[in-house]
Parts: sequence; C-alpha cells; structure tokens
Amino acid sequence: MNMKYFWTFLSWFIVWFADAQNQNKAGDELLDTLQIVTHGISNTMQRLPKTIRVIKARDIQQSAVESIDDVLNLVAGIDMRSRGSKGVQSDISIRGGNFDQVLVLLNGVRLNNPQTGHHVLDLPIDLSMIDRIEILEGASGQSFGVNAYSGAINFITKKPEHEQAYTQFNAGQYNYLKTDFGLSHRLGKISVYNGFTYQRSGGYLTNTDINNTDFYTIKDFVNLHFDHERFPLNLQAGYHQKDFGANSFYTAKYPWQFEKTHGYFISLFTKTGKKFVLKPEVHYKLHYDEFQLFRESVYQYRNGFFIHDKDTAQYAPGVYYKGHNYHKTQNAGGGLNMSIVSKYGHTYINLSIENERIWSNKLGEDLPEPIRVDQRIVYTKSDSRTYFEAQLNQVKQWQKIAIGAGLNVLYSRQYDLQMSGGAYINYRQAHMTHYFNINSAYRLPTFTDLYYQGPANMGNPALQPEQAVTYELGTKYFDLQNYITAAVFLRNANNTIDWIKYRVKDKWQPQNLTRLQTYGLEVSWKHRFNKGFIKKAALSYAFLYMEKGDNEQVISKYVLDYLKHKFNISLSHRFLFDTNLQWTAVYKNREGQYLNYIDNQYRLFDYKPYAVVNLKLNKEIGKSRLGLSIENLFDVKYNDLSYVQMPGRWIIFEWRYRIIPKRHTN
Repeated sequence: MNMKYFWTFLSWFIVWFADAQNQNKAGDELLDTLQIVTHGISNTMQRLPKTIRVIKARDIQQSAVESIDDVLNLVAGIDMRSRGSKGVQSDISIRGGNFDQVLVLLNGVRLNNPQTGHHVLDLPIDLSMIDRIEILEGASGQSFGVNAYSGAINFITKKPEHEQAYTQFNAGQYNYLKTDFGLSHRLGKISVYNGFTYQRSGGYLTNTDINNTDFYTIKDFVNLHFDHERFPLNLQAGYHQKDFGANSFYTAKYPWQFEKTHGYFISLFTKTGKKFVLKPEVHYKLHYDEFQLFRESVYQYRNGFFIHDKDTAQYAPGVYYKGHNYHKTQNAGGGLNMSIVSKYGHTYINLSIENERIWSNKLGEDLPEPIRVDQRIVYTKSDSRTYFEAQLNQVKQWQKIAIGAGLNVLYSRQYDLQMSGGAYINYRQAHMTHYFNINSAYRLPTFTDLYYQGPANMGNPALQPEQAVTYELGTKYFDLQNYITAAVFLRNANNTIDWIKYRVKDKWQPQNLTRLQTYGLEVSWKHRFNKGFIKKAALSYAFLYMEKGDNEQVISKYVLDYLKHKFNISLSHRFLFDTNLQWTAVYKNREGQYLNYIDNQYRLFDYKPYAVVNLKLNKEIGKSRLGLSIENLFDVKYNDLSYVQMPGRWIIFEWRYRIIPKRHTN
C-alpha cells in the first residue's frame, strides 16, 4: 500500500472531526463511573492507578471489527501478531512483552495455557458473547500474581439478566461463513445465558500453489446464575474446537502445516458478606492440541510413512517425518478472596492453589509406562507443577489522595519462593487523575520453553522464571464525552526468556537474557458525540524502545522484534439512508528481523512498516441489522509475524436478528 492512502484517510478524518467538534456535549453514560474488576478489587477507571482500557459491547458494535483479535488491535499498547485470519491463531503482547507474558481471564478466572502462549486465545467465547473487555497495561503482579508480567486482559461475558434471543449470519469471500446464536432465559431465581458460534473459510491464498489457510471453529459458552439472597452461585462452562491450515506458521521450510485444538472449561464461584466479603472459586480446564508438520489430508499415512504423490515427508534425505505432536494440558485450581472495610481502608486478601499438568509425546519427562489413547496417539512424556499464591493488598483514601501497596508470594517445588508486589499513589481532581506506580511481576516458563525438541528447536529445562519491575507515571482526563490518557513507563527485566540463535543455521533455544530495559510512551483520546455527523472518534499512539543489557549479538525470535511505533484511528459516523459507517486504521512500524526460507536456504529480512484500513457499514431495520464490512480496504500485502502472509481485501455481509419478549404484567 502507498502511504498516501493512509495519510489521505487521516486528513479526511481531521476535516470531518473539526466540523463535528461543536456538537452536543451531553453524554448518556459517565465514562469515569465505569467499574473495573481486578483480582478482588472493584473500582472505577478514574481511581485505578494504571493505564486502563475498557472496550464495551457497544464499542465493538460501532467499530469495523470481525474478531477478538481485531478488537484488541485497536488498543495502542497491544501488539496483536496474527498468523492467519479471523482469530485462527494470534499472539498477544502488551507494552513490548511477548505472547507468554500476558495473563488472560474469563470473568476473573485464569485461562492461560501452560503448554504455550500461542493458545492463550483458545477461548470458548466469541465477540457476540462479550459484554466488555478490561485491559490493564503494565506489570500487574500486585493485583493478579503469577504471569501478569506485562499486563492482564479480562473478558466479561454477557449476563443472563434479560430474556432475549438473537441470531447472526455472516458470509463473504473465500467461502467464509459464520453463524451466531444466543439465548437468555430466566426461570424463577435461575437465569441462563447460552452463546454458540460456528465459522469456517476455504482459505485466502487463492492465487498461490499452496492455499493452506482454511479453517473452521466452534465455540459454545454457558453462564448460569442462581439468585440466592446470601450465597448467589455463578456457574460458567464452555467448549471450543478449532482446525486450521497452519500455512508455514512455525517454519517456512514446511508450508503444509496443520493444527487442531479443542478444550473444555468450567468454573463455579459465589459471594457473601458486605463489609467482610468472601468470594470462593474453583475451576477446571482441559486443552488438547495436535500439530501436523505435514498435513495428513495432503500427505497420506501409508505403512508408517507420510506420502504426497512421490514425495515422502522428510527433514533431509533419509530422515523421515515420524508423526504428529500430541499434547493434553490440564489446569485445576481454586481460591478464596476476602475484602475487609475498616478505618484503615480497604484490605484485600487472596489465597489460591493451581495445578498445571501436561501429557505429550514431545513435552515433559519420560513416563514409566506410555499412555495409549488410540493407535496413533500415545503419550510418552508428562510433567506437572503445583503452586500456591497468597496476596495482600491495602488501600487507604484521604480525600483526593489514595495510597496502595500489595505483596504476592508464590511457592512451588520447582521454583521455591517467588515474590512480586507494588505500590502507588493516586491524586484525583474533578475530571483528572494523576498517578505513579511501581509494580513487579514474574512469569513461569511454559512446558514448550522447557522441553520442546524439533528439527529447528531445542528446549531448555534449566530455565528460571523471568522477572520485571515496571515504573509508570500517568494522567487521565474524564468528562461526559472525553477520555484522555497519557503515560510513560520503564520496565527493568531480568532473566527474560527468549528463543534465540547465534547463527542462522543454529537451532532456536530459549535462554534467560541477563537484562532488558523497555522504555515506552502511550497517549490516547476518545470522544463521543450524540448529535451531528460523527458519533465517536478515537486516536491513540504508542512508542517503545528496548535496550539489551549486554553486547552479545543474537538473532531473537520474539523479544527484540517489538512494535516501535503504533498509531490507531477509529471513527464512527452517519452515512446515506440513515446508515452507520465505521472506520478503523492502524499503522505499525516494527523493529527486528525474521528468517524466511527462500531458494533452499534461510535468510534474514527486516520488517516493513504498513498501514491497514477497515470499514463497516450497517443499518438497523426493525429487529434486524444488515451489515457490510471490507477488511484491508486498500489490499495491503503485509505480515504481522515473521513471513506469514496476511489476507488482502476481504468483503463480508452480515445479517443479525434479535428477539426481546414482551413482559407480561397482572
């Protein structure tokens, strides 16, 4: 894409904004009263001493987005690195962290995958099921404990409060199809919400010899609430399945990669008390992963070999591909959260236990006896770890000033004691908040970091947890229609885990880097209009700079190819025939290099900056909504992660129908 298109769009936006700036100043919701739920702490956006982003269902509806990846990509401090389309597989990083350093929660329950952060977005929910997304940027060990290294994302689903039903149908290029169904129902004190999504595509590389980008996904989520006066119960459960052509996802040398994942999730929690509040919670999660370096529908399995025409799957002459990677992971745990209000302020205590386990034919220690699932799937390795966490946070308010401090302690047999925590001071005025915080965090190595062995990779069982301390200074401005933030931060990291190599021909291996400093700046502005041409406008910019603590020259796979500049624009305005038009534009400029396999050898390439514009047009007609979206409007050729080519222009049509039963009164 010529950058002139991007700057033309930016100029067009500024002109229209100037025309609409003097419209009505009344807002229908106070931005500074929106409640944010952290680990045991509920507070308003204005009072929390961090950079907070909240994306509500209405914001999603008024944006040109088609997946959770698209929504998160609108946040300047988040780097979404996609390997395919429509959320098939994406890595999340916050403020220059990598995909293993972000804690993901569903209604406050941890959902991180101990096998690898590549699966962190294997969630049983879709856009249509989300009420809001809460994003806390920066180290959050004080609030969330382990693995909230560079930030945390909490997905809050719709509550079964009002009886209604909806259905949605999307269809577009590349044989794309998506169906959504949702139902909320109430029977006495029991209310239930159920959401279901199915989507598929035939793949977007239609003009190449290898169009290994097809996929299909299924997601089903249930939230059941029992409205008891003293002990209200909340049960959530979900299932997800995803099969996708992983076109060169992990190595450019073998393009016919394929992956299948599915999983189950359930949690139960309750709450009791007023001044002394107790919140017990238990959860359980299973995740299955099958990775095929040579896709079995292409390379047929015959007599112990994988064969395509006359080509036998092999790494080198005489070194044959033996079979797929199979992994099964389990997370089981629970916790007790307590909050106490006294003359000393608010005290928050959280006690939790978590067990993480893996069964695999690649990851872990050798099993005494293999576990045979079927003729092909045999688990020969396993590992597990259990850790206990205790958190204590204290917050005291004096008129306009709030001071808080917290400590988190983790104990595990493998890593002994790990400690994190932080402190902050917050000064609040009528429409402004100024804050300074210091927060530390740590992250345990994944089982992939520790054990993975492959033709181009070698694990490292000697890895230690990575640690970081973040300093942040920021300010926020709120009024009826504006939300403006600005923050600068410094992260000092030790034992940072990165997959590195010293020469192009070497294998990738994870190592603990000695020291890594990250400097950052973020600014954002959001304005909401109630009358006039424009409905909503938002701008944001993020800058990062990293400095490694030694002069050793290495090729970095994840840590040092950070997003140096990111600029976002979102705009929603009225259009012809009482329709609504939404625009989003993102500009990315990335540091670092990547390896691509060309002419039978690996070569290093620099990342090129790019800008992508999406638009979405919709119209409400009674209980229906009709929509048309065009992703990558200017058909830009780009790659977010390494050499993986992303989709060009993609046109999709949408129809949504909603039913709200009439309430009957006596």
